[in-house]
Amino acid sequence: MKKEGSAISAALRERPAPSRAGNGGMAARRAVIRWAVRLLRREWKQQLLILALITVAVGATVVGSTVAADTPSPIAGVLGTARDAASVSGSPASINAGIRTIGGLYGTTDVIENESVPVPGTRSTFDLRAQNPHGPFGRPMLSLVRGRYPATASEIAVTSGVAADFRLSIGKGWTVNATTYTVTGIVQNPQSLLDEFALVIPGQVTSPNSATILFNAPGQSARSLTSKTGLTITTAQTEANSNFINPGTISVTAAVLGMLLIALVGVGGFAVLAQRRLRAIGMLAAQGATQRHIRTVIRANGAATGIVGAVAGLVLGVLAWLAYRPRAEASAHHVMGTFQMPWTVIVVSMALAIAATYFAASRPAKVIAKTPVVAALAGRPPALKKTRHLAIPIGLGFLVIAFLLLGAAGATTGSGGGQGNGMAELAAGFVALAVAIVLLSPPLLAAVAAGGRHA
Repeated sequence: MKKEGSAISAALRERPAPSRAGNGGMAARRAVIRWAVRLLRREWKQQLLILALITVAVGATVVGSTVAADTPSPIAGVLGTARDAASVSGSPASINAGIRTIGGLYGTTDVIENESVPVPGTRSTFDLRAQNPHGPFGRPMLSLVRGRYPATASEIAVTSGVAADFRLSIGKGWTVNATTYTVTGIVQNPQSLLDEFALVIPGQVTSPNSATILFNAPGQSARSLTSKTGLTITTAQTEANSNFINPGTISVTAAVLGMLLIALVGVGGFAVLAQRRLRAIGMLAAQGATQRHIRTVIRANGAATGIVGAVAGLVLGVLAWLAYRPRAEASAHHVMGTFQMPWTVIVVSMALAIAATYFAASRPAKVIAKTPVVAALAGRPPALKKTRHLAIPIGLGFLVIAFLLLGAAGATTGSGGGQGNGMAELAAGFVALAVAIVLLSPPLLAAVAAGGRHA
């Protein structure tokens, strides 16, 4: 037997067995991740608080960012699909001269002519409008509710407000400025629902009071166009919001702060869950799991919690937006697309939710992974580390700095300066506030815990 044993040992030395990863490789990692997901399915009630916080935070970000992004009047309400627009008012001769000037300089134009017509017996007026529904630039400024657009000189389409004032219906005759038309449809300006007008084909407004000429003049500013044409010019550059503090930036900033607070709450929640599973983790370590595997279990559980909460929040936010959209359109007075949502902000908020729960689970994962196997099997949690007293004055200092910076940003913005004023103070104030929250949360939680013993 000894000879056989020595022969086997010699053979193994000459041809050693192929080495494997000491941590089990990808197969072991997949196994512990599946176990973490299984634990989430079984013990989801213990994580209901974190799930609810993530769901509500993502849902609120979806609704809030969508309302903030869609409420301002869109640039299409002024320019349609064009880059520039010229406004002309006065006599029909001056309006026609302006139309010829723009057409001669810049080629293709889309003209919208308006004649103000009073509503009998009231001080209200409506516009008799000549516009091509299929023009090169003005399509976003006109949409059909029902019926059809006018196609001949004897046809007209009206908005719902004009139809109600004059008790009109499709197929009914209507006399305007001594001309009798047949109503063919109900139309609207989707960029301004307060716009009341009656639509005729181009050339049927004989005495216009004003006109909007849509055209493209690439690379030219409003000032240079005004000097060339002598008309009031609006360009895409003048309508665009060049202020960095836009609804998307504010929504992302609010989401970052919200997810930071959720992460701070999640640290305690995942620490409790990890201690509840201490014996199971000890059994896993006893079967050969490394500290890396144990950390992966808790982190995977945190990431899975974030994914479930983020998806649930997205569904909740979209449903809430669909329910609120009609009221938002009535308040903003323009049509908002069903899924006209700031998807970049939404995706960022979902990613922040997953990152928040992942990193919230990382700290308990490191502590639990270092627990000795015997202590874990016995269910004895690791001793807690005392918070550093230096964190309190530093945290208070950052809190004071944050309030000063945010106050300075508000004072600068309200002083009537140029766009973008106060952006540096605002960004630095948010960063200082986040640092203050991180530093002050542990001692404050310890104080609340100390008071809780006597409650």
